[in-house]
Amino acid sequence: MGKRMNLEEALALVQNGNFIASSGFMVGAFAMELVEGLGKRFLETGSPKGLTLMHASGQGNNKDMGHIFISHEGLIKRYICGHFANNKRMIELANEGKVEAYNFPQGVITNLYRAIAAGKPGELTKIGLDTYIDPRMQGGKMSLSCKEDLVELLRVGGKDYLLYKAHRIDIGFIRGTTADENGNISMEEEMGVIDALDVAMAVRASGGKVIAQVKNYVKAGSIPVKDVVVPGIMVDAVVVASNPAVHHRQTPLEEYNPVISGRCQSPSAGFGRLKLDERKIIARRAYLEVKPDSVINLGIGIPEGIAMVANEEGRGGDFVLTVESGMIGGVPGGGPHFGSSYNAWANVPMATQFLFYNGGGLDTAFLGFAEINPKGDINVTRFGPRLAGCGGFVDITQATRAVVFCGGFTAGGFECLVKDGKLVIVQEGKNKKFLKTIEQISFSSIFALREKLNIIYVTERCVFRLTPEGIELTEVAPGIDPERDIYPHMEFKPIVKQLKSMDPRIFQEGLMGV
Repeated sequence: MGKRMNLEEALALVQNGNFIASSGFMVGAFAMELVEGLGKRFLETGSPKGLTLMHASGQGNNKDMGHIFISHEGLIKRYICGHFANNKRMIELANEGKVEAYNFPQGVITNLYRAIAAGKPGELTKIGLDTYIDPRMQGGKMSLSCKEDLVELLRVGGKDYLLYKAHRIDIGFIRGTTADENGNISMEEEMGVIDALDVAMAVRASGGKVIAQVKNYVKAGSIPVKDVVVPGIMVDAVVVASNPAVHHRQTPLEEYNPVISGRCQSPSAGFGRLKLDERKIIARRAYLEVKPDSVINLGIGIPEGIAMVANEEGRGGDFVLTVESGMIGGVPGGGPHFGSSYNAWANVPMATQFLFYNGGGLDTAFLGFAEINPKGDINVTRFGPRLAGCGGFVDITQATRAVVFCGGFTAGGFECLVKDGKLVIVQEGKNKKFLKTIEQISFSSIFALREKLNIIYVTERCVFRLTPEGIELTEVAPGIDPERDIYPHMEFKPIVKQLKSMDPRIFQEGLMGV
């Protein structure tokens, strides 16, 4: 019953026109050697051709790892992703119409695997309504070559829903730490279980083949039964990584860290301190929206600073942090470690985490923004030829009771300083972010108002809130003159009713004493 194969034997299971689903989060639990090997096989032999590739989270290191290895004209025909992970080669193919590129919410895709596994027609959800994913808009299509509608608007019980259609999946690429001779897979050294089991179940239900990349291959029965994440009945081939330091990393910067895998706790895991600049100003103001004993999600970038501020104030234990990958509690890894956590309380499958998110389990979410229009809609997914994708952004912003969008007021060379408790603009950013029109609607103000969500927008110089009439300017930083520092740097004038000053403690050195 041994299921071990070499790389060439396993990849021979992939045939022309196959539909491949790939598990993983960044490089964590991502079958890098399988993907790189498939790309090399195509370049050397011209086969397989015309594949469809689907994955839920961004996979790669935002540079030269991940699906860039198989982003070749002719190899990939259709690409369905939660995030492009800055895969420039795939983005070019999509812009040139050489790949049919679709972008759907991360949580929707990972739960679509479960729908396929259960023999359902697809994933039925409100997530994506009134955004670029809605078929009344772009239907999630990111390239002009996309012709088929993969998402359908349905009316159920008098309410609108989206049906993300099920697909037959021929091949599953998954990753674990150890496999036994029966194909049972454990994940003791991975950063999380992510969506390996969900992909395997969907492929099994489709009559396809599951190929697992692992570090270790052991005798049948060697893995404790409760450590098995993917049962061997769902696995057809096992490939042992030839160079784990390259092809089997936890994060782009970590080959293996037992704290990230949850095998031990570290007393030194924590946050650094931020200097008093625009990032800390935004993080401090956003932190004032945190309620005690709340469950929250922090997006990558500026929102990560909120945890640093809370830790600095001695209030890091007042709330529980969660990560889209399935991590609950502890300290989320930032930047290249995004998706991992240090000293996590628990780890659940990514699909389970998004069921929790999409059912309203979060109290507050703190996410970044790129462009905002007068209605309060936000674009974070597409900027001309630059394709980003939504990741978990749409899932989280459409299901969380309170959402705080955090970002600089302008972009491109912005500089500021704090002097005598006042904010001083040293150099204005070259690019405006508050625009009359935006290219895509990644966050829908119409949806948020209908669902009665509490939405605010925090920048270093002012705060807005979402109202039925549009975005309203509510707070201004000390030292900031709206006529000089706000209105000229917007393409529209916001609603202004009653202005107040941002909390002066935000602009002081030392602790705020919250």
